[in-house]
Amino acid sequence: MATRETELPGVGTKHTLDLATGDELVVVEHRSGNWELARSDEEGNTSSILTLQGKEAGELGRILAHGEVPEEDPRKQLLLDEFSLEWVKLDGDSALVGKTLISSDVRARTGVSVIALLREGGSLLNPPPETSFEADDTAVIIGRRDQVDRFLETFSPPRDTP
Repeated sequence: MATRETELPGVGTKHTLDLATGDELVVVEHRSGNWELARSDEEGNTSSILTLQGKEAGELGRILAHGEVPEEDPRKQLLLDEFSLEWVKLDGDSALVGKTLISSDVRARTGVSVIALLREGGSLLNPPPETSFEADDTAVIIGRRDQVDRFLETFSPPRDTP
């Protein structure tokens, strides 16, 4: 019985357990504190997807281990309750494309912090102020929910609705 752990950039950690049946149990631990469980057969077909919140996953772990659920760190819960972490794909119509972090004044205009830019050819963690936004970048931002909403309203083009 083999297990593998894979980092999913911008998402969390994927844990894969090879089962005796030849199937795999896939557990994704999201940075948000949620967990996803799925079963994947030998052909790669996924089924039985279940999403658990942090406390539910902890209780399931306790049941499976016949142990006790560790007490949650209140600082971590405060962070999860108060702040929102979002991945925003910038298409060519975004008002940010071609501008730098400093010239776009993202933080002053919206209150969010751009903590990473995910892009082909090399992602940037804590991008410096002179970094230019490019089409197809994914901006990883953090802020209160109202600040994230303001960022989306300010810098994401409106979507056509049918």
